[in-house]
Amino acid sequence: MVTEVAPGLHRMALPLGIHGVESVSAYLLAGGDGRDTLVDCGIAAAPTPDGDPGPDGTAALESALRACGSGLERIERLVITHAHIDHFGLAGEVVRRSGGELWMHRSTELDLAKYDDPDEAVDRRELMLADHGLYGPELTETSRGLCDWIPVMPSIGRPGTLLDGGERFTVGDRTWEVVHTPGHSPGHICLWNAAEHLLCSGDHLLQLVSPPVTFERGFETDPMGSYLESLDRVATLGPELVLPGHGPPFRHGARRAASISRNKLRRLTRIREMVEAREHTVTELTAELFPNIATAAQRHFAMAEILAYLAHHEVRGVLARERRPDGVFVWRKPGV
Repeated sequence: MVTEVAPGLHRMALPLGIHGVESVSAYLLAGGDGRDTLVDCGIAAAPTPDGDPGPDGTAALESALRACGSGLERIERLVITHAHIDHFGLAGEVVRRSGGELWMHRSTELDLAKYDDPDEAVDRRELMLADHGLYGPELTETSRGLCDWIPVMPSIGRPGTLLDGGERFTVGDRTWEVVHTPGHSPGHICLWNAAEHLLCSGDHLLQLVSPPVTFERGFETDPMGSYLESLDRVATLGPELVLPGHGPPFRHGARRAASISRNKLRRLTRIREMVEAREHTVTELTAELFPNIATAAQRHFAMAEILAYLAHHEVRGVLARERRPDGVFVWRKPGV
């Protein structure tokens, strides 16, 4: 599905169909001079009845670009909001086919390393989850979610331009600024157009769900703190129209940022109170807070976000962890 959300600015809902996520929203910024900018690009999937993505997996994206009056040959640059596969999977193919340049934040190197060596990334995740009380088949299933996505990434895109935040570029009549918004991913960025108060938000702001903030060993020490600061940064901009990475555009971006922030702060308080009342492992917190988990992917997201909450408290000295004789970390109030 393709919709023009503003003159020369199209949303393309590209199919995903993995882990219950129906689509990802990519955006085409029309240059008007045969040089367009693509924001995110989806994965190697196509809306064909037999599911055949074609020889390079770009069929769905090519169809959407044609509906926008563009094509791969017109893509001057591909800007990736963050290097999660649903937003980034086709980046290598887009650059190869278009000759355009790939722009990503320099902190996306942490995610790229996972794709270079997925077995090592799975092993690291498995060790982390085992440290926090997950065992047996559930541990194996929960640790291997990355392997479900690897087949829909034909190649690993390599950025030609590394971003830090603050860069500006012009497409057609619009000037966009890169805003670094870590939390959901260390290298997450949004694109901000101040003249029309437009925000390409990636997964930083979503309308219907609170974006997951996941802790990964070897990444940020306090991703939840980074996310809360990023929410404040975006709320201060006052976006009037938000172009999210999933779902249709929505208005009142500052209000949504404040709502998500309140949700995260409430959960921070809830987890602190639970651990202060009695010591917990992460698996125990997960069972109490999310009793209806049905899939390994849901379990990973729940445990990894709980770890992000706990890490936030740990770096501030509010909560502490201690390894039990069986090797599992328990969380408690310091000094108890």
